[in-house]
Amino acid sequence: MIKRLLPLLLSLVMLAPMATAQDLASLVADRISVDPRGRVTATGNVEVLFEGTRLTAQAVSYDRNGDRLTITGPLRITDDAGTLFLADAAELDRDLRNGVLVSARMVLDQQLQIAANEIARVGGRYTRLDKVVASSCEVCAANPTPLWEIRAARVIHDQEAGQLYFSNAQFRVAGVPLVYFPRLRLPDAAQTRSTGLLTPEIQTVSDLGTGLKLPYFITFGRQGDLTLTPYISSRTRTLEFGYRQELAHGRLDVTGALSEDDLDGDRGYLFANLSQRLPKDFLFEAQLEFVSDPGYLFSYGYSDKDRLTNEFSLTRVRDKDLFRAAITEFRTLRDSEIPIRDTLPDRFIELHYEREIPELAFGGRTVAAVSNASLIRPSSADVDGRDVSRLGASIDWSRSWISGGLVSEAELGFRVDAYSIGSDSNFDSRLTRFVPRAAFEMRYPLARTTADGGREVLEPIFRFDLADTGGDAVPLEDSRVVEFDEANLFSPSRYPGADGIEDGARLALGASWSRSDPDGWELDLAFGRVANLSGQLGYAENSGLEGDQSEWMVSGRLGWGDNLTLFTRSVFDDDISVTLSETRIDWQEETFGLGSSYIYALPEPAEDRDAQLSEWSFDGRVDLSKGWSANADWRYDFTSDRAARASVGLGYQTECVNLSLSLSRRYASSTSVDPTNEIGFRVALLGVGNQGPGRTGGTGRLCRG
Repeated sequence: MIKRLLPLLLSLVMLAPMATAQDLASLVADRISVDPRGRVTATGNVEVLFEGTRLTAQAVSYDRNGDRLTITGPLRITDDAGTLFLADAAELDRDLRNGVLVSARMVLDQQLQIAANEIARVGGRYTRLDKVVASSCEVCAANPTPLWEIRAARVIHDQEAGQLYFSNAQFRVAGVPLVYFPRLRLPDAAQTRSTGLLTPEIQTVSDLGTGLKLPYFITFGRQGDLTLTPYISSRTRTLEFGYRQELAHGRLDVTGALSEDDLDGDRGYLFANLSQRLPKDFLFEAQLEFVSDPGYLFSYGYSDKDRLTNEFSLTRVRDKDLFRAAITEFRTLRDSEIPIRDTLPDRFIELHYEREIPELAFGGRTVAAVSNASLIRPSSADVDGRDVSRLGASIDWSRSWISGGLVSEAELGFRVDAYSIGSDSNFDSRLTRFVPRAAFEMRYPLARTTADGGREVLEPIFRFDLADTGGDAVPLEDSRVVEFDEANLFSPSRYPGADGIEDGARLALGASWSRSDPDGWELDLAFGRVANLSGQLGYAENSGLEGDQSEWMVSGRLGWGDNLTLFTRSVFDDDISVTLSETRIDWQEETFGLGSSYIYALPEPAEDRDAQLSEWSFDGRVDLSKGWSANADWRYDFTSDRAARASVGLGYQTECVNLSLSLSRRYASSTSVDPTNEIGFRVALLGVGNQGPGRTGGTGRLCRG
């Protein structure tokens, strides 16, 4: 950095022309003088600018005979990299590669301050600091002792490597020495990735005892890194790891852990995700998830997953076509499903291709698709071990037009599927099904601007669907969880897969209304229902879609600027008996944030919900005072009349330190896991290794006046 000032300071020998010579530098000073011995001096509010570097001082002089530059302070040097030097005086040689700054401070990226008796520039790359005090905490008359500091006999700053090397260092808290390091290396604030120790964490878990996590970060060039975290407690010896690698056209992420504990001996898990772009616009993705036993992820707090998914897929999305091929393996961790896991699907093979056909558009849009899917169970038992393969083809045409403000759309489609069934005596081994369908939809949006400047839009919607399924009855392997909401109210089908078909003549009626108010709030409402004119809708009881007509669906969203958001959705019958209701509210301010949600649903055995669902959750944060904050998270199950999860946290942050204390309890229990309590404590020194709040100051400086 100082070397860059060479053409800038040498221009002092040029007298009046020096400020503009070849536009190398600009100089501002109250006075410039030359004595008979060849010394050039600029005095009084001296300011020199050169390519983003700024020097301010009381006086700068150049001695031609000794080839020395003498700078009288207080002086200040800043460069475009964010490094700041402050000193009382400086003396540098002619090429500025060597020299000394007296009673100086170096500030890296406006975060870490290093005060020294002397700062010496060596070889244009290294900065040597003697008798050093380093801290990112502000020191002033009101707060003379920083919260933390590192005192050292010497520090070498390697600017090219971005590293700070301390010799005979003491780490102090509130002026009290705690740890001595003969040698200590820290990355400077400009480093975003550097090999070394990360912030330790103390953690207490009821099943695992009190332990220490000490992560170590290792870089592999600019594209890869590995984090190894030994976790040692009275009941476990664990090594956690995480590997990240940027590929030429993709990314690889791997996380996992290996444990030897008193709960279940040798245990571990591995999660990996790979994404790689291939020629011809193809994208290859892989997801791997393995765990040694069902309770491991929950006991160690790694994940709440109760099913693992391993998948390899190849996709391509272009303007007029889409291709996907995938093979997926499922593995359950649920206690209720482990005894019957051989009867659950564990492999799913999928091949799908669809393409737009402009030659058959007829003024609209025509899309043809072919697909193949296979669902395989490990068991070969009759019915329970059923395997299903489906080969299908479809063609769909749609066209929309606007007339007099009325938006209309017509649809035609035909689908044929051939099924191969194994290990199920209820079905023939070969089945064929075909489904012609037609639909017509009309929307009539009405907009107005009210007298107070509000904007309102009302849109009645009518849709008629007709489908006539022919051929054989086929097994339903779609997900049993059926959503009925504003997103699929006017869809051809509410089934989540291809096996289920809504047959017959169906009518969907509804409307949406929205208002944008000049006071800053917005409101959206939607409601509607679906009826089958020729039979039953075909869905399970309490899904909101049983019988020949659905229950009413009503949803609403209220937004007030960036602060308040309220969303609610309910499904109820003609007697206003609620089948399903869910509400979420979020209120965010600068000093606090609150969020709460409630969900209610009647029992639905078809979705493995044998009991009524009634659950309330809450999460919030609040700034208590300068630097102090608190947060809480709570989930309560009214059906079981107990909390499902609870946690509280307390944090303290200044410009130089971040302290956090958290307490949580997970109430879930099963044969593989027990309710657990967890206490975590974390201390992070900010301003070291680019992890501080930087120039924004985080919660602000501590000094006043």
